[in-house]
Amino acid sequence: MKMNKIFNPFHEIAGSKALFLGLLAMLATGLIGYFSHTHFPDIISIKYIPVSLPLWYYFIQQLVIWLIPSVIFYLLALLGASSSVRIIDVFGTQALARYPYVLASITGFSGSMKRFGEYIIEVAMEQNQEASISSFDLIMSILIIVASLLLVVWMVGLMYNAFRISANLKGARAVGLFIAGFAVSFLVSLFTGIQLYNFLQ
Repeated sequence: MKMNKIFNPFHEIAGSKALFLGLLAMLATGLIGYFSHTHFPDIISIKYIPVSLPLWYYFIQQLVIWLIPSVIFYLLALLGASSSVRIIDVFGTQALARYPYVLASITGFSGSMKRFGEYIIEVAMEQNQEASISSFDLIMSILIIVASLLLVVWMVGLMYNAFRISANLKGARAVGLFIAGFAVSFLVSLFTGIQLYNFLQ
């Protein structure tokens, strides 16, 4: 029962309550991401950047990667649902679905990931023939990568359940519409994220 709530809390938390909690989670994600240099250029990616960016960038980024799928899923829900769909339920549950990324933003504090990234760049660019990385940094980086992938899977599962429940959809129709909406959301958010980052350059 507790495990089910972790992956699908939307039977008990929806509407304005889900929206409030989701916005708090996104606020925390953006704030922690600012200090850990972790950002989210599209709806699922987790990236670590060594340069300092303004705090507002992290908050705008959170809004973008929430609003884009929320709008798209709401439109798909209107097209596919046989009953009425409340916009507050779609937007609220999609906001709450992003709470696993609060944990993702913390991973950027690891110096191991920074050193691992520098090592990969040096090897790829052949800038340093003697490039090396400690066993500790390598193991920590692998663990963080695995943890990040699990967080991605967790969040996508939450996004699906949020869409399915808020849109009152089941079965193949729910899966098909979610996949279509997710794919479009990813592409639109990726393009928007690139434009937002380029705006700062």
